[in-house]
Amino acid sequence: MKKIITIICLTLLLISCNKGINTQQEVKPTSHSDKTIMAIFAHSDDESTISPILSKYAKAGVNIYLVLATDGSNGVSPHANIPAGDSLAKVRSQEALCTTKTLGINPPILLNYTDGELAQMENLFSLDDKIDSLFTKYKPDVVMSFGPGGYYGHPDHRIVSNIVTEVFQKNKTKSLKQLLYVGVLKEDLEAAPKIKTNMASWFKESLKTTDKKFLTYRIPYSEDDYNVGREALGCCKSQYTTEVMDELFTLIGQKERILYFRPWNGSENIKHDVFEY
Repeated sequence: MKKIITIICLTLLLISCNKGINTQQEVKPTSHSDKTIMAIFAHSDDESTISPILSKYAKAGVNIYLVLATDGSNGVSPHANIPAGDSLAKVRSQEALCTTKTLGINPPILLNYTDGELAQMENLFSLDDKIDSLFTKYKPDVVMSFGPGGYYGHPDHRIVSNIVTEVFQKNKTKSLKQLLYVGVLKEDLEAAPKIKTNMASWFKESLKTTDKKFLTYRIPYSEDDYNVGREALGCCKSQYTTEVMDELFTLIGQKERILYFRPWNGSENIKHDVFEY
């Protein structure tokens, strides 16, 4: 009798363990299918600075929009042999579409201001209105852009950052929870592999770094997200050679597979998800 009871107890224990294992295997990663991110930049390759994060949240079901302020028509690179103007603007719009498809996000929203002319007074006012309209229409929870330094100081980058911040802080849309500026750590730049090409070297020397204490949103991403981001940058053939792309991407938060962001109004609390407010 004692032996039978022992067998029954062991059987029940095994069933319980198996159920525990199955339950653990069925746990799914956090879904953010009810959330929206809007990334707003000046040019059709600027999103590469956060592309692993866009890949990460696209996989989590987040609705992601990429807004590009300029047409890129003046971004001439000698290797591509495409003259400035409409022909280059058309190529760059197709590259932006390629990028969004690769990242698995919505098609790009192109505002088509002339590359390099955002500082004109009429453009400043109309861009303000357009960003405001986009917030009202798409109701993003989180907005991402460059910080005041414009990543490496480009005037168009600084202007987009300034206007996005202005519109964000006056907007009354309840959905808007956070504005995040992508940041660059000096430690990451120092840990990056040796740069050989002149263009990538110039980028590295020009990047505006932010002290880590201000970068309180520290968002991890996977090796696969890194690879998807690099593949997306590969769409921008009018801007970079393959060698330059490879080197540029080593500068993008790859030391610990973490991208750093600064909340526009500051924070002392460390967060690992952009939807933590």
